[in-house]
Amino acid sequence: MTYEDSPLTPFQEQIGGSRDQADADAQLARSEEIVAACMQDEGFEYTPQDYSGQASLVDDEDDGMPASDSLEFAQQYGYGATTSQDMPNPDEVQEYVDPNTDYVASMSESEQAAFYLALYGPQSMSEEPVDEEELQEYDWTRAGCQGKAQHEVYEESQIWDDPEFKELVDAMSELYEDAQTDERTIAAYAKWADCMAEEGYDFANPQEAQNSINDLINEIPYDEETGTPDEAALAEIRDQEIATATADRTCQDSTGSARTALEAQFALEQEFIDAHQDELNAMVEKAAQASR
Repeated sequence: MTYEDSPLTPFQEQIGGSRDQADADAQLARSEEIVAACMQDEGFEYTPQDYSGQASLVDDEDDGMPASDSLEFAQQYGYGATTSQDMPNPDEVQEYVDPNTDYVASMSESEQAAFYLALYGPQSMSEEPVDEEELQEYDWTRAGCQGKAQHEVYEESQIWDDPEFKELVDAMSELYEDAQTDERTIAAYAKWADCMAEEGYDFANPQEAQNSINDLINEIPYDEETGTPDEAALAEIRDQEIATATADRTCQDSTGSARTALEAQFALEQEFIDAHQDELNAMVEKAAQASR
């Protein structure tokens, strides 16, 4: 049993956008078509760029990585907090050439400035620090043709903020808080905590164990010149991270707490679905209509 078995996953995938690579590529293609039409309206030529395969969706099975919830992952990478540089990199992507490069290069500086203004909207190139109060909230109408495309392809089809479904979304979010306080989860984590205590750790649940590593990382001093953390301190935490994560995962597996916690969460999710089936279906349908 994994998080992918969640009863709510099919609804969330339909509501929140496809996780299929073919559909992701189709969205990128649609976005580029909108950019091209918009740029033509602004008086410029624009060749839609083909991003297919350039930014593929992550698939742990394809990159040789063990599953992130496995003991093998914990033994090699801990929680992944200090070990990202040790993880295998995605296959190198073939060098990409923007098909608009030659067209833009043929322009004068003023024409190029007008091209990019139409494409991206007004951009601040100042290197001076900007007061947070002066920062403006992102406005797609001021982000040129790219902003228009992003809005039409991704924002308009995203209905998580739709007032019609606010109560439903809020209730869905509370599910995960309820799962942590469910009697079944509490009992499972009590067994896990006893197991961890035998290994010399004092945590109430797996999240506390992971948070302990994040807290240590936040305390690491950074080199002012390079902006990088102290390597010796990071290496020390890396060893502690792997040890903690390994004990954590071993205890989750041996006590069955991970499975029990998931079972409790999934049971609550199914109860939620049973109680809100019509609303969920309506949300899915509205998301589908918005993406057409």
